[in-house]
Amino acid sequence: MNARSIINWTCFLVLLNFTHGLFAKEHPNVLFIAVDDLNDWVGCLGGHPQAKTPNIDALAKRGILFEQAYCAAPLCSPSRTAIMTGLAPSNTGIYG
Repeated sequence: MNARSIINWTCFLVLLNFTHGLFAKEHPNVLFIAVDDLNDWVGCLGGHPQAKTPNIDALAKRGILFEQAYCAAPLCSPSRTAIMTGLAPSNTGIYG
């Protein structure tokens, strides 16, 4: 086998691996909630007593709760840009 056929077979096997999920009978349910300036002010995290968040609390009871979350920047715009693009503020140039 030459190098080109090895690369072709490798690409074929990688693509074949990705198509397995397309034909699966059950697809995972993923819900991504992105909120700026929320801090820990939700009931499931023991947040602010005046913040009423019954729906988020119910989701937290039924799913996975991430108690330690981090953001790319302490401001809204660069943080949202980082979530949407996957790039750090130092790469996008959006700082505030």
